[in-house]
Amino acid sequence: MAQLSRGKTPGRPGPWARPAGLALLLGLGACASSFTGDPITVPADSLTTQRILGMPTQAEPLMPVPGNVWPTEEDQAERPTLGTPDILNRPADPPPPPNRPIPRGSSTPPELLTPGTVLPRDNRADFQAPPPPAEPAPPPRRAGRVIPTPSGPAVTTTEGAGYSTYNSPGGGSGVAIPQGATTTLLGQDGSVRQVPTPR
Repeated sequence: MAQLSRGKTPGRPGPWARPAGLALLLGLGACASSFTGDPITVPADSLTTQRILGMPTQAEPLMPVPGNVWPTEEDQAERPTLGTPDILNRPADPPPPPNRPIPRGSSTPPELLTPGTVLPRDNRADFQAPPPPAEPAPPPRRAGRVIPTPSGPAVTTTEGAGYSTYNSPGGGSGVAIPQGATTTLLGQDGSVRQVPTPR
């Protein structure tokens, strides 16, 4: 193995490493109680502790409960719960009057259900549909509009969906994109300018 200038072998701990490591482990062991909390103490007088330690236990035997422990008829009677379907039919509710007919079946009157009944004329045949809405007004033309710029007025020539082409006074051209109160002018030389949108 290669020797260092001080006479130590690389990768091998020095003579002080083992005692220092042992002192570090003992110090950390003493600090462990601050991380784990108080030790758990089991009461020595509990029945379970006495049985585990093999000590004689003194537990009272289980004895029968004095008296009648069987359920009575009241306890066996069915108690109403939210799942009971008859919970709404309590004895305190008065019964419905006997002469009131109970509605059953269709809501169509019986005279309309007999064969050969002529139904009244349907008024829906006379219904007139409202006229279709008028065509929306076409968007204002942007061709031929004058856009004021710092280098002079530019005039739009053709228009597309959301843009127009323009010619500037110096002979340049580009694309004008209206964006609300401003219009962005993209020149053929790559220049980008924002100017107020003309009203």
